[in-house]
Amino acid sequence: MAVHQCGVDGLPVSYTDIGSGPVLLFVHGVYVTGALWKDLVALLGDRYRCIVPTWPLGAHEPVGDADLSAAATARRILHLIELLDLDDVTVVANDTGGGLVLTALGDDSLDLARIGGLVLTNCDSYEHFPPGSFRHIARLCRASRRLGAVVLSTLASGPGRAFFMKAVCVTAVPRPRQDEIFGPFATNASTRHEAVRVTASLDPALTMRAAPAIERFSRPVVLAWGTDDKLFPLDHARRLAQAFPNARLVEISDSSTFVMLDAPDRLARIVAEAVDARLEAGTDPGLPAEAALRTDQPRSARVHD
Repeated sequence: MAVHQCGVDGLPVSYTDIGSGPVLLFVHGVYVTGALWKDLVALLGDRYRCIVPTWPLGAHEPVGDADLSAAATARRILHLIELLDLDDVTVVANDTGGGLVLTALGDDSLDLARIGGLVLTNCDSYEHFPPGSFRHIARLCRASRRLGAVVLSTLASGPGRAFFMKAVCVTAVPRPRQDEIFGPFATNASTRHEAVRVTASLDPALTMRAAPAIERFSRPVVLAWGTDDKLFPLDHARRLAQAFPNARLVEISDSSTFVMLDAPDRLARIVAEAVDARLEAGTDPGLPAEAALRTDQPRSARVHD
């Protein structure tokens, strides 16, 4: 599988580009690589063009003094879309990645016209950026980079990764697959030191600031949510489904945060149905950015998988 690289806002971003057809762009969360989406992309790559970056979120190759803040990474999502000249993109996001997408919606400097729709799996939103016990890690990283590095080093260890995976996954993930998913976070001390900077920048002010933009974003949104998730419980999805003007909630049983590992077949079907339904409805990718923020679309409907 060929890995491409391009410079986005002064930082190298590696990505794979697989298949052809309607474009899917994937956004993962902290401490993992784009390999998180591998099983899902294998199911979608025969019908869709799947672009899977490893974003600079703590499992990337070291980049030095580049801006690794959450706000900068949110902007890079849109800037990569522009750099690759992609149109009518369905953005598929998970965990911290969903919070970054919401942050991008709330950034008035960004042009959203190239986004055709969203599929948000279990992810950060509103005051949950980051969620639960990860808030304490973010505070520690802001208070002391040295202590933050110690905590992330512990999390990157074998027992630490086992703890992490148990918190986000119902399915047992084999060690070789875990090695792919965590990448340099597990193997490179320099990457983990940069992960401290990433973690310190996670701030609920960013996602709370996006609240008005969420209510104006009228492109189709599907919330594909694992129901067995303590970090991002179903109430988080329901809140988003009520806030987005044109949203649908699909509940995925026996799945947690990493629903792409727990239920790749079901998630692939949901993503395909979301993209196909939007294209059949004739969504115009040429609408100007302000048209993507109208509020004249129907409110959410809930569907059980």
